[in-house]
Amino acid sequence: MKENSRIAITDIIQKCLDGDDSSWHELIDLVAPTIFSICRKSRLSRDESFDIFGQVSLQLINNLGSLRDPEKILSFVGTITRRQIYNFYQKMKLVETGDDQGIELLSDLIGPNPENRYQATRDREILLEAMLTLSERDYKLIKMLFLDPDEPSYVEIGRKLKMPVSSIGPIRAKALARLYQKLKAKRFKI
Repeated sequence: MKENSRIAITDIIQKCLDGDDSSWHELIDLVAPTIFSICRKSRLSRDESFDIFGQVSLQLINNLGSLRDPEKILSFVGTITRRQIYNFYQKMKLVETGDDQGIELLSDLIGPNPENRYQATRDREILLEAMLTLSERDYKLIKMLFLDPDEPSYVEIGRKLKMPVSSIGPIRAKALARLYQKLKAKRFKI
């Protein structure tokens, strides 16, 4: 991962627009935590979340060229994700039937007001930007522990990151401490 996340994001997006397949994979890896986080908050099942992920990814591919500010990619993806989830709930007729559970789910998704929605989105952006400044190992570990929709076990994480299971806890603690310092430096409310 590059130290300067803004340059890295801009570079990744430009390479995607130029048709570089590996950059598409990198971009999708970058935005996936945002998509799955919103899906999880909306109480979608794993399969429903992956359906939304696919729809958002397709919309991102089709609309990436219209993105005015590459640094706002996570906000862009968040908006697309919320729209897809809203459309999903409409298709399920949760809104039309007046189902109390459906109304509750939608109110959680929509939030009490636009300012709160904006702040929540901005907080996720700041978190992911701070994560991008971590070492690649720390970034992957935190992503797998807290943002992976598959919720891998320590054994799976150890295998994928080629580290002993017994070292995951201490490495996690140090990575979270570094992330905390980076967020504190950005004056993020912790």
